[in-house]
Amino acid sequence: MTLSVDSRILTFLLRLTSIAASTAILVGAVVLVGGWGLGIEDLTVLGPGMPAMVPVTAAGLILTGTALGLLCPVTSSPFRRWAGRVCAVLAGLFGVLVLADYVFHGEWVGGLFVWLTPTSRIPSPQTALCFLLLGLSLLLLDVETRSERRPAQYLALAVALLSWTALIGYGTGASQLHTLPGLPAGIGMALHTSTVFFVLSLGILGTRPTHGLMRTFTGAHAGSVMVRRLLPPLMLGPYVVGHLSLLGTRAGLYSSSTAFALVTGMLTFMGLPFLWSASRRLNQAGLDLEQAWRSEALQRAWLMSIIEQMPDAVLILDEQGHILVANAAAKSLCASDSSGLDAFGNRFFFDLRRPSGESLSWEEVPFVRAVTRGELEPGIELSLWTRDGRSVPVLASATPIQGRQGTPGGAVSIFRDITPLKELERQREEWTSVVAHDLRQPVSVIALALDALRNDMPEGPPAHQEEPLRWIDTSVGNLRRMIDDLLDASRIEARQLRLERRPVSLTEHVHACVRRMEGQARGRPIRVTAPDEALTSGDPLRIDQVITNLLSNAVKYGASQTPIDVEVTRLENELRVSVSNEGPGIPPEELPRLFRRFHRTPGGQRQAAGIGLGLYICKGLVEAHGGRLWATSTPGRRTTFCFSLPELEQPEQSLASGTH
Repeated sequence: MTLSVDSRILTFLLRLTSIAASTAILVGAVVLVGGWGLGIEDLTVLGPGMPAMVPVTAAGLILTGTALGLLCPVTSSPFRRWAGRVCAVLAGLFGVLVLADYVFHGEWVGGLFVWLTPTSRIPSPQTALCFLLLGLSLLLLDVETRSERRPAQYLALAVALLSWTALIGYGTGASQLHTLPGLPAGIGMALHTSTVFFVLSLGILGTRPTHGLMRTFTGAHAGSVMVRRLLPPLMLGPYVVGHLSLLGTRAGLYSSSTAFALVTGMLTFMGLPFLWSASRRLNQAGLDLEQAWRSEALQRAWLMSIIEQMPDAVLILDEQGHILVANAAAKSLCASDSSGLDAFGNRFFFDLRRPSGESLSWEEVPFVRAVTRGELEPGIELSLWTRDGRSVPVLASATPIQGRQGTPGGAVSIFRDITPLKELERQREEWTSVVAHDLRQPVSVIALALDALRNDMPEGPPAHQEEPLRWIDTSVGNLRRMIDDLLDASRIEARQLRLERRPVSLTEHVHACVRRMEGQARGRPIRVTAPDEALTSGDPLRIDQVITNLLSNAVKYGASQTPIDVEVTRLENELRVSVSNEGPGIPPEELPRLFRRFHRTPGGQRQAAGIGLGLYICKGLVEAHGGRLWATSTPGRRTTFCFSLPELEQPEQSLASGTH
């Protein structure tokens, strides 16, 4: 689990890193230029009898501070990172050369700065070791082991320990802590060197505050807060107590043994408040965790109660496809509850089929697609077969669950019983069919009466009756087409459409439909491009109905005096018929709704009358033949309706083009 980070501590540490880098550069530059270059001794030695900061140390601080400033950002340019690593290597190299001088009694490093002073000295071994550790720490800044440890942080802690020990030596007067015995006079870790080293170690720890050891320090939880509060007293408390006991001993207030006893007792009792505070915080954290667990358990129980009582079947699956939750509705719809029946090994098996009764493959099941491929299924009509042999129409949906880091975390699937909706739909379709059938009789009576009236007038009706009779004839034709559309829509919805299949030549039917439309084309040329023979298997009357409807729409909604193009093409194992016209076109947002029942575009409602069933019926007829129907349109330019049908055979193709 990843601990959350306290943003305030994060900001403070990043600022501390910048301050540490700037401090090292500033102190090193002031000592090197002002102290050694200009001869201001107070800048190199901060007090009488204290070690001086030598030129090599000042130059090393400048390099280390520069490297820290360049490498601090997590994302930086390649040149910046390269320059930062070069500075870190040089700083570490200073440390290696100084240590080599002590081991082999050489004068390699001291000679580099002999031009500043004839008595130039080399840094102390502690200083050289700190430079080596800081250089390695900066080079390994972004290296992480498999156990998520950062070597750079441990190296920085070693530098902090060495410099803090030297500072304690300055505070208590224990010169052996900053100046090792046996070294020439004046060689040791200077006071400002120790201070800058300690600040640099803190800066390196603050560069990556969310990794390694620093995760515990920068966290927002109780343990991290406790560490941040206890660390300063634990570091300063022993020093303060020890310093006070030392002052008492020097003043002759008590003996060294008494001072040791006082220090031991005070440190013991100083630790008790910290221990008490840690215990109290841990107890509070335990209470908070217990309360959070109870709250989560209550919410989970409340959620499970809601899911269990839902009328829809609900399944919750993990990333392996195992069913974690199945409510009562889901259990009532499963085909079997035996062990390991589906591919995921679940004891609940759901027999999902298409509305036609055709079996659904395992890869097409909505919750399988959501688990294995992360696909969202907003809703698809399927049929569920239960263990008692019932077929239940359902609307199946599935939503993949995302894990904490965007990884697949399972899926939620819902099956909604739409039996009441299907019954309402059946009743509506039945009502539509009944109404259409009942309308046919009065329409037929009107048509027969009109024919009888015309037969009674062999010489034709009077002039003042000719136009009203023509209106009646046109209205009867329109009403018959509407009734036929209602009946076709009802049959398509009820899946009761009957097709009288036979071999059909699409080329002949396209030419025949175009010839019949010549009278309604209003002088617009209809251009046909088709092969000599293009055979399919289908109902010739229904195919004519589709072609005629598309041609009629092209005439009604196309721009006047522009041609209509009809093309029959052969693509692999299907034949494609396209009808194109120029005109205002169809808006892109209307294309997905174009083939719905009773849907008409706003522009279409103004251009021509209708009830919005023509394209819906065409789509149903084409799909009943095993084909598909679609439309493309560029507003203001060209609109094309295409439908495809399976090809019956592959005759030799030769194009025959013509204009009607």
